[in-house]
Amino acid sequence: MFFLDLNLRLAQLLQPHLQDVSLALVATCLVIYGDRINGYLKRMVASWIFIARISAFILMCTFGYGLLTLWTQPLVYWGITQVDLVYRPVLVLACFSFLGVLAERKRQL
Repeated sequence: MFFLDLNLRLAQLLQPHLQDVSLALVATCLVIYGDRINGYLKRMVASWIFIARISAFILMCTFGYGLLTLWTQPLVYWGITQVDLVYRPVLVLACFSFLGVLAERKRQL
């Protein structure tokens, strides 16, 4: 009974911060997989002239990652809100733990 009450209290405390939690999840994913995105961009622009490669990198870092964040954060938020209130703290903890394991496997920790 104690754990159920604690879980429900955590779910209620978490509710107003779900937008920030979803943004943190998206940002963490971009940090973990940013090297793959940059590698893909590097392969695409490898034959371009120097100034064009630099411009593509700057545009990707400023606008590309920003747009990815803006477009995916509402989707993650929607996904979290679709989960029953009782399971949300467990879901958030599991997601961050999973991202931690992925970061560890990529030697980023």
